[in-house]
Amino acid sequence: MGCEMKDESEPAVKRQTRISTLAKANREAFKAARTRAAKTTQNIEETREIRNRFKDIHERALDSQVEQGPLVPVEAQLEVEEENWVYQTVDEEILNELGHRVVLHTSAGTRKVLFETKNLDEAIDCAARIVEFSDGCVLVETIDP
Repeated sequence: MGCEMKDESEPAVKRQTRISTLAKANREAFKAARTRAAKTTQNIEETREIRNRFKDIHERALDSQVEQGPLVPVEAQLEVEEENWVYQTVDEEILNELGHRVVLHTSAGTRKVLFETKNLDEAIDCAARIVEFSDGCVLVETIDP
């Protein structure tokens, strides 16, 4: 008799079908690390996008500042000190220089004069910026002398 070969031989080493706790911990740690890496990549992309938008806004602000020229200080027409209202006057020379009025017509039908400017270009520039933030219609009117 001796050594007979059987088809149903058992392997010398049994394969484990269970996963060890260390292997599970490693698998979960790598999964969490991949998730964190994906979130970090997304945050970096969002930050770059926001930075580019801010850069565009900053450049537009600098361009408009150059176009606008030097700012001229304007005194307040009305000052409130505690309970007293103090009205300021405007020189007649300045009033004579004003040539255009910017008026806001709201969707409710109300009309409000926002301010007056020296020339048409300033009035149109300001009106164009106001339209971006308002739901009404902005008109530029000439001031009759």
